[in-house]
Amino acid sequence: MDTQFEFEKNHKQASGIESGTNFNKADIGKLNEIKDFAMENKELNMVSEGKVFLHDLLKLTGAEISITSIPANTKAPFLHKHKNNEEIYIVLSGKGTMHIDAQDIEVKEGSIVRISPDAKRSVDNNSNEELIVMCIQTKAGSLGGFTLEDAEIV
Repeated sequence: MDTQFEFEKNHKQASGIESGTNFNKADIGKLNEIKDFAMENKELNMVSEGKVFLHDLLKLTGAEISITSIPANTKAPFLHKHKNNEEIYIVLSGKGTMHIDAQDIEVKEGSIVRISPDAKRSVDNNSNEELIVMCIQTKAGSLGGFTLEDAEIV
């Protein structure tokens, strides 16, 4: 099943798209404009408003990255978990509550949370301001090297 999301045509679109031999680039605008995007999955008949998935846009091969705007006083519509991928949530602005299994964790701008694939999770915005979260999703246990183990000075 192909469950990839595409930009919904009646909402804001990415711009400044460029590709080179070793890079892909796109502009999505200011963080407070994330709420103007919507991503559509035709196969699932699902539209996610206030969300940008970067996998297809940047032709990512080792991760999925999304940026989500959660309006003030909004509860997540569902819990979810993953088969293989851990998620790293980075709160870019605002504050809210992450529900991870039976635990509630308060998060705010600058909070970073890693969640194992099996954990049931959701994010609520229980404040009066917009909450903007970046989520990086990658296969748990797949990192072969990092920082100086993987870098090469040229």
